[in-house]
Amino acid sequence: MKYTAIVVSASLLLGGTALAQEDAETSAEVAPTAAPEAAPAPAATTPPEEKRSPYYKKVQGWLWLEGFAGPSSYDPDKFGSLDFGVTGGNAPRLKGPEYGFAVGTAFGGPFFLGFFYRQANYSQYKLLKTGLDMQGNLRFIPYVHPIFRASIGYAKIFDGSPYANLADPDSAGVSFTGGVGVRIPIVRWMSFAATFDWTFVALALRGAGGGSSWISGQQFGATFALSFHFIGVRKN
Repeated sequence: MKYTAIVVSASLLLGGTALAQEDAETSAEVAPTAAPEAAPAPAATTPPEEKRSPYYKKVQGWLWLEGFAGPSSYDPDKFGSLDFGVTGGNAPRLKGPEYGFAVGTAFGGPFFLGFFYRQANYSQYKLLKTGLDMQGNLRFIPYVHPIFRASIGYAKIFDGSPYANLADPDSAGVSFTGGVGVRIPIVRWMSFAATFDWTFVALALRGAGGGSSWISGQQFGATFALSFHFIGVRKN
């Protein structure tokens, strides 16, 4: 009887162990295998935005309005003096302020063509010049544009005379100007310019007695200009 109980107990123990192993294997077969985690998609790379100044540091625009002023000096008969009705030598060289304006268009990018008016006030008289103004702005240098300018136009002395004993002569002539300088962009539609100019002035003077003669001289000037550019200016 004792041996019988031992045999039964051993049989039950072995049977329970076998059933537990079978259940474990069945569970392993039934349990679904976990899907491997998908690798995170690489973040989309966008090229860095190009940093630009508000005006790209280049002067643009089709319509130009410009106002300028600066010091000047004028020697009316540097190259040829009056040959009638005057005693006491040549006209003196005088200094005085010059101011004016220009309006025009910038065509072909850096080139400006327009109309100008300039007036210089000296102690004995005033000198007027008006005509066609041309400028070249070298924009390949972005922050400070070298510029050159040339103008041709009508010239006249009024409100006085270069000669003390020739009061208010009737005068008319021509002027030719050349200059170099720099132009600095400020904002999209505005820039500052400074130029040094040399002008040849040839005038025909007619006195009250009817005599007339040509005088030819030179004018030096330093022009400081504020320019406004409109139409066709970049918005970004």
